[in-house]
This record gives sequence, structure tokens and C-alpha cells, in this order.
Amino acid sequence: MLKISKKLSTTLSLALAIFFFVSCVAGLFVLPTLTEMLINLPDNIGHRENITEFGRTLALICAYAIVLIMMMADTMLFALLMNVRKGEVFTNSTVSQIRGVSWCCLGLCLPFGILGFYFQLSWIVCGLAIFLGLCLRVCKNAFEEAVEIKEENDLTI
Repeated sequence: MLKISKKLSTTLSLALAIFFFVSCVAGLFVLPTLTEMLINLPDNIGHRENITEFGRTLALICAYAIVLIMMMADTMLFALLMNVRKGEVFTNSTVSQIRGVSWCCLGLCLPFGILGFYFQLSWIVCGLAIFLGLCLRVCKNAFEEAVEIKEENDLTI
């Protein structure tokens, strides 16, 4: 298995986080066109009826909500990577950032759940967001416990 240095790994992760954020910002400008293209695609999976004007507006609002939530999560991931780069891993700040990202993942369930009424595959993404949010909650709990142990050890010395 290919192994790269910690510094290169965090640098690569930071670069990807920045690229993802810039892509999301660019996506905000083309989102109406992309949403309209998705709505106009033929439905070969389910039995989607014609989407009303209200449904089209709702789909666009959900799309914007998804991108904004992803940008919030990406910002917290960037801050988390900066903490890792500084060697500040087992801190309350790190726990808080992981908590925030997990809530963002769980927050994605609402817009994807709404979109599921029009696009059935959105239900799968909604389930994946729940699972990822749950995994991050478990990691957050483990980090929170590690912070408590570290603080206890720091007081002992």
C-alpha cells in the first residue's frame, strides 16, 4: 500500500478541501441550470410525474441548501486539518469541528429527503448521509473521550 508522509497527506487534504470549496462556490452560479437539466432528464427509475413550478422551486432551494451545508462542512474540515497540521489533535476544538461536520451530514438528510419525492435516488443519498453522520458521531465520541483522558493525564504530571 502506498504510504505518504503526514505533512504531504495534510497538504494534499488541504488542497482538496480548498478545491472542493471553490467548486461549491462556482456551483452556486450554475445551480439553476443544473437543477433544471436534472428535472428535465427522463425518469427511467421511478414514476415521477411532471414537476410543478412549486416543485421546481423547491428542488432549487434544496440544491442550494445542499451546497451551502457542504460548504459549511468543508470549512470545518479545513479548520480541523489546520489543527492536525499544528499537532493539536486531541483538543476540544477538534471535537467541536468533528461534531459540526457530523451535524452537517445529518443536516443533508432534510434536503435530500425532500428531493426523494421527485428523484428516488435521493433517498439513497439521504441514507448515506445518515450513516456518515452516525460514523462521525462515533468518531467525535472517541475523540471526546481521548480529550478527557489527555486532560486528566496532563493534570497528573
